[in-house]
Amino acid sequence: MRTIAFTNQKGGTGKTTACVSVGAGLVRAGQRVLLIDLDSQGNATVSVGIRPAADQPTTAEFLQGQVRIEDVMVDSYLADLSVIPATPDLAHLEVVLAGKPKSQFSLRKALEQSRDTVSAFDYVLIDCPPSLSLLTVNGLSAAQYAVVPVLCDYLSLEGLAHLTDTISQIRTHLNPSLDILGILPNLVDHRLRITEESIALLRRQFGSRVFRTEIRTCSRLREAPSFGKAIFDYAPGSTAAENFAALVREIQRRVR
Repeated sequence: MRTIAFTNQKGGTGKTTACVSVGAGLVRAGQRVLLIDLDSQGNATVSVGIRPAADQPTTAEFLQGQVRIEDVMVDSYLADLSVIPATPDLAHLEVVLAGKPKSQFSLRKALEQSRDTVSAFDYVLIDCPPSLSLLTVNGLSAAQYAVVPVLCDYLSLEGLAHLTDTISQIRTHLNPSLDILGILPNLVDHRLRITEESIALLRRQFGSRVFRTEIRTCSRLREAPSFGKAIFDYAPGSTAAENFAALVREIQRRVR
């Protein structure tokens, strides 16, 4: 089993869409995937067609050890993609966790207590919130790898150095097993001059840590979440579907 956290403290980088698309792509490749939504916006949950009922246990209860994973896990429209869903209630959890000892390990502890169920999955994907919050730290403390989607613009690259330093600090103090699986150039538009300059700078600064695969900007990719479908099912012939299929193959090579 491989555990991968998708993270970037900057919003709007397409992090959730990347996480969901990779999960669906892994399922297409014959893998069983568990998707954990750590973002109180619940976008990953909605993106695979899940809208939790009012009494449905969610990530918030799972992190507090109040429910078993079997009670919180929901099947998506894809047979081998299960989800631990999130709702806006998760936003209040950080205040609760902050007052508890070793709260940065809440997710890791919950997964370890459900080891038998979790080990049946080939991949666990964690969609972290767009901030360096306690929930993000929980995601990174429970993961083996981090995937960092970035936009090809100046401000995104400025924030990337801070994020990689944070990941290094988490590896030093909380999770020695954590490594950056790859930095993902996302929503790439080669019609813009800044794009070429940014990608060149990114590859020069981070070398092989940058995925060879780029995800090109694609209107179909933006539309897919509103239909509760991954790009492979919403627009299988699109550029984005081709890009994510290539990314999934590259991720599988890297984790080997």
